[in-house]
Amino acid sequence: MIDVLISNGWVADGTGNPRYPADVAIQGDRIVAVERLNGAQATRTIDATGKIVCPGFVDAHSHSDWSLFANPTAESTIRQGVTTEVVGNCGESFAPFTEQARQHLTGRLALYGYEGPITWSGFGEYLEVLSKLGSSANHVWLVGHNTLRAAVGLTGEAASEDDLRAMENFVREAMDAGVHGMSTGLEYGAGREAHTEEIVRLAKIVGQYDGYYTSHIRNRDQFLQPAVDEFIDIARRGGTRAEISHLNVRHSTGAAEGAWQRAADTVERARREGLDILADTTPFRQGLGLMTGILPAWLLVPGPEYAAQQLRDPAVRARLRTECDRYWRFIHRGEWERVRLQSSAEFPELAGKTFPEISELLGQDEWDCFFDILAAAGPNLNSLILMGELFTEEHMREMITHPLFNLAVDIWSSRVDGPLSGRTKHPLYYSGHIYYLTHYVRETGALRLEDAIRKMTSMPATHFGLKDRGLVRTGYAADVVVFDYAQLEGISTIDRPLAYARGVEQVLVNGASVVHDGEHTGARPGQHLLRN
Repeated sequence: MIDVLISNGWVADGTGNPRYPADVAIQGDRIVAVERLNGAQATRTIDATGKIVCPGFVDAHSHSDWSLFANPTAESTIRQGVTTEVVGNCGESFAPFTEQARQHLTGRLALYGYEGPITWSGFGEYLEVLSKLGSSANHVWLVGHNTLRAAVGLTGEAASEDDLRAMENFVREAMDAGVHGMSTGLEYGAGREAHTEEIVRLAKIVGQYDGYYTSHIRNRDQFLQPAVDEFIDIARRGGTRAEISHLNVRHSTGAAEGAWQRAADTVERARREGLDILADTTPFRQGLGLMTGILPAWLLVPGPEYAAQQLRDPAVRARLRTECDRYWRFIHRGEWERVRLQSSAEFPELAGKTFPEISELLGQDEWDCFFDILAAAGPNLNSLILMGELFTEEHMREMITHPLFNLAVDIWSSRVDGPLSGRTKHPLYYSGHIYYLTHYVRETGALRLEDAIRKMTSMPATHFGLKDRGLVRTGYAADVVVFDYAQLEGISTIDRPLAYARGVEQVLVNGASVVHDGEHTGARPGQHLLRN
């Protein structure tokens, strides 16, 4: 007798081929049959009549490691069918931990709901701590370059030979622990001061393990092409596989006509030349960004406490009003209505509000509100997050339909209750994944359902070397989703954001039921999917 039988469903197996009627049999943590199994006996039968049965979604670019301690059950994402998340992106991970990195990491951990002791130093110890906690989803790990710099106390441009050797050792330890590679966040934080040669040197360690280099590249507007060229140069010289994180161009920020298409063509050309490279995109016109991203280096390099102190000086504020034309450049151009504050421990009542709304509440202009919120955060100002109106609908469509783009979401898993709920007031957290299926498949027809599922399952799984994930196929891990396509809906909105998506009825992770009849079971069968 088999453990689980999913009967009478329409299987969209993750290949992109048309869906077909079949039953799916699961024994333990494996799929053992995908065919008509009339009369088969099972301990548990799931009637999937009229429903879609597909592989669990694989988010190629997630930040759910940030919220894992406070939300190990991955409430908002597992309920959308996300069973595996690639984490440690944009240069940020919570290991390695050193005394030099204490300020960098403890504030960020606290902001996302963890105030317990830090009992780990290397990546291996960090993963052991998380294994004891358990999780509902699987995770693929990257070590963050910004965290590596913090671990050696490096904030400025030039890394010394001692700094480089120490960071190389941290990368080796992480790769030995099973992480898949290294990420960079070169548009903000300490990473933006790093020279290309520093990153190449670390990438070469990753390449020795046949690992991955992922990057939030240096620029996505006026200097997009040089940023993409640098990324490809690092991956090629480092000998790594590679993924460009959220390769997109922000609207009205100075990108030349056709810049995105030229960048995408550059990626395609690099693949033809033999580089194992893909890109990913996000589903909404809105996206996340660090609040400090617009600030100049002279303010940030001395450290967050210095920056917070300086931000209280009227003369510094006057200077900054003329020197913040970078990152989200539309802020410098006065388009404050495009920016929402996601969270601030000092101003919780402002979460989810635009800066014109904040300006009205606080009785001063947007710049002073912006500076006040940063200054109040003190040493934690590097952890403050904004949500911006970044892209046009036309640009979203060209990214999502591009054959070399995985469909990711670029957020962390949240929940409708507890401290995380006040920091994630946007539908991106609660319905970003299924928005691909509801908006770009069902509503606009930009993608076939089977193609969208492939871009969310086998395509990222294959790219990141997950050899037994991403397909509904005999012998594969039993990460399986059953959803009612007609009822699939994200009911969280900008004005009413705290609600889980509807329509995903069953989610199995490694054969265990995590979502049953649309409700979380509390199970934590997730695994660290470590590099082979």
